[in-house]
Amino acid sequence: MNQMSLIEDLLSLTQAIESAASLADWPEAARLTAQRSPLLMLLITEQTPEALALIRRIQAIDAAVLADASNTQYALQEEYRIAMGRVSAVDHYQKAARL
Repeated sequence: MNQMSLIEDLLSLTQAIESAASLADWPEAARLTAQRSPLLMLLITEQTPEALALIRRIQAIDAAVLADASNTQYALQEEYRIAMGRVSAVDHYQKAARL
């Protein structure tokens, strides 16, 4: 496989990751990322300007997806914290109601 077709495949996988992330389908995003990782190792350092432009596009998408993942993780942690507080309140209510 030549480098340009490899980079085009990497871009396609990266766009699929971006799409999965935009749908909050994090298991699919993780699966695609695992599929993409070995291909990244096949890149060589010397690239044409066109290839470098695509690589920069891949990097930009990755950065955006990573930021989205971080924000989503924070939001889910906050939801979990609130839910656990509610569970604790229900537990206290049940204990008091049994008295």
